[in-house]
Amino acid sequence: MNKASSNINTFYSFHSTAEFGRGYYRNHCGPTALTNLIVTTMQKQQGRELASDEVIAIFEKVASIGRKRLIYNRRFGTTDLFIWFYAKSVFRKLGVASLIRPAARHTLSGKNARRILSRGSYLLIELFGHPKYGWHQMVIYDTDEDGRFITADGMSSSPVLLDDESIGRGLFLEISPCA
Repeated sequence: MNKASSNINTFYSFHSTAEFGRGYYRNHCGPTALTNLIVTTMQKQQGRELASDEVIAIFEKVASIGRKRLIYNRRFGTTDLFIWFYAKSVFRKLGVASLIRPAARHTLSGKNARRILSRGSYLLIELFGHPKYGWHQMVIYDTDEDGRFITADGMSSSPVLLDDESIGRGLFLEISPCA
């Protein structure tokens, strides 16, 4: 796993769980991943980087929606089974019309990920028992010039590059942004 440094789209959002909640939230990688997707989309639409207070307000709305729908709670995190419903709900409630509702789940592999990324979609990842991340949710935006995945892992506030061996096992949802 390497930190990325070049050729990363400037509108991609790489916020981490440490930026949100200041002790109140725990196990909030799901709301953080969804926040990164929403912030990325808004930054592309508006042609500017969102201010920190704007990002925090988005996270608070995302976490609130998850709590109200009983999909996210501070103790156990986000229920993987309902992540598609959670994503659909927050995209609709926050008015991010350019994010098409999540499609079917796919098994996580380098080949599957590249196939979906080649469509211009993003990946909302659900990792199972990863050596570094454990049970975790994060976003893959694209690949770099060396074929590594450009990841908003929710632990780092900068891009993390993962190769095929280090992405781990799990599932993902295709998140298709409209043009």
